[in-house]
Amino acid sequence: MARCVRCLAILLVICGSAAAAPTVDENKAEADRLFYEGRDLLAQGKADEACAKFELSFKKDPYAIGTLLNLGLCRETSGKVATAARLFAEARQRAKDQALPEYQEAAERRLALLAPRIPHVQITLAEVLPDQRVLLDDLVVDPDQLRDVIVDPGPHTIVVTARDRLPYETRLDIKEAERTTVAIPKLEGRVVVAVETSKRRPIGKILVASGAGLALGSVALGLWSRQKYWSAFPDRSRDGDVARDSRHDCWTELVDSQVERQCNAEGSATLDRARTIGHLATGAAIAGGLAIAGGLVLWLTAPEDGETPRTALQLDVGTGHAGFVVRGGF
Repeated sequence: MARCVRCLAILLVICGSAAAAPTVDENKAEADRLFYEGRDLLAQGKADEACAKFELSFKKDPYAIGTLLNLGLCRETSGKVATAARLFAEARQRAKDQALPEYQEAAERRLALLAPRIPHVQITLAEVLPDQRVLLDDLVVDPDQLRDVIVDPGPHTIVVTARDRLPYETRLDIKEAERTTVAIPKLEGRVVVAVETSKRRPIGKILVASGAGLALGSVALGLWSRQKYWSAFPDRSRDGDVARDSRHDCWTELVDSQVERQCNAEGSATLDRARTIGHLATGAAIAGGLAIAGGLVLWLTAPEDGETPRTALQLDVGTGHAGFVVRGGF
């Protein structure tokens, strides 16, 4: 335990000396300020807030290995041991490239202490497919890393995708220092639902009957809309005459030698409702006409009873696509 405390003390002294180096521009000054704020927050036990400060500081000064080490220490404190290990590994490599042995040794010590605590996941695939991708949360895992993926403790989502296959998704909840294996089964092929052309005749009949029903419904709605509209006016208004009485909310009057229709608030609401019904009637008429036309095409072009169908209409659904496919000849 005493050795661990000494390691942390050395790490903080090294990082502190790096942050105290003279600034050369405004970005570096801002990075140093954020660095010290992060150190204070970390000392107060506010790991999440400290991590945010260290991240901002590192963006301002991406060459500060001391900030990177402190960010790793912050992630370790918050329990994200795999994330911390990646940060320490990056700091170690940067220190090696820049010939900074003290930083390199500090990063290696932290990595050695973290190693027994890091969860490991092995992902096995029942089959390897072209253009296959394995995503762990939001990160794509390289195929050569599937045997040993380090993750932070807690819940994770694995999604596997491939061309012309349905995606597979699974979840796991892993503890610190745990090792587990996730087996990915064979991905299911795309879904194909086929409708043989021999069924076109009954489908066409159904569409024609449905279209006729919609057409009749549109006529009824249209008559109702007309009746509701003119019920708001006196009878003489329907003939284009000037008329107004106390029993109706709409009337006609002469304006600039033209007979115009006028309404109070209640009458305007009645006319709006009548127009809405009229729009519904129009929509039903259009839908009915299309249904009748499509039904007649299917009905009249269907093969005769006992004739072998030569075409098929297929609904093709796969990863990232969906559509209809016509196979055969006409």
